[in-house]
Amino acid sequence: MFIRPAREDDLDAVYGICLATGDSGRDASGLYSDPQLIGHIYAAPYLLLEPHLAFVVTDQEGIGGYVVGVDDTRSWENRLERNWWPPLRRRYVDPDESCRSDWTPDQCLAHLLHHPKADPAVVCEDYPAHLHLNVLPRLQGQGVGLALLEAWVAAAAAYGVRAAHVGVSPANIRGTRFWTRAGFAELKVPGERGDALWLGRLL
Repeated sequence: MFIRPAREDDLDAVYGICLATGDSGRDASGLYSDPQLIGHIYAAPYLLLEPHLAFVVTDQEGIGGYVVGVDDTRSWENRLERNWWPPLRRRYVDPDESCRSDWTPDQCLAHLLHHPKADPAVVCEDYPAHLHLNVLPRLQGQGVGLALLEAWVAAAAAYGVRAAHVGVSPANIRGTRFWTRAGFAELKVPGERGDALWLGRLL
């Protein structure tokens, strides 16, 4: 096992891992018709636009996990609006709101491309950085996730990051346990509808 900075030629593997873990930690390959759509949101922009905070782990079978993130969530959201979402919005149709109950999983993600949800202000105020970490099943339960996290924390701290947050699906119980073991604590978000669990940690 070897952890190294991510490169642009790792992108296909990162897209694949994002899909393979995209259903609350489980394989989402059967959920989405477009295999790259989920990665357009949660993986690719980080690797391409913030490569100094992107790492992959490799073994004899190739890339088996990654961690990506940003040092300032609000600045990142603005950057996506300028540089990332526009071409994707031309490629993917914004689904009709009146038919929301009939949306496919792909349409739900396409809606996010057109109407991204900002991370809660109360979270970003004290924990301005955020990250995403995914590891394939073959490397889970071996400390690989924690090793990836610590690589990211060391890099982020070198850039002046002092606190970071993650958003986790409430259905991703294993993921929530991982972040809790890694020192992240649940953050109370007034008015949150319950479609995401927010956790934060000082670095």
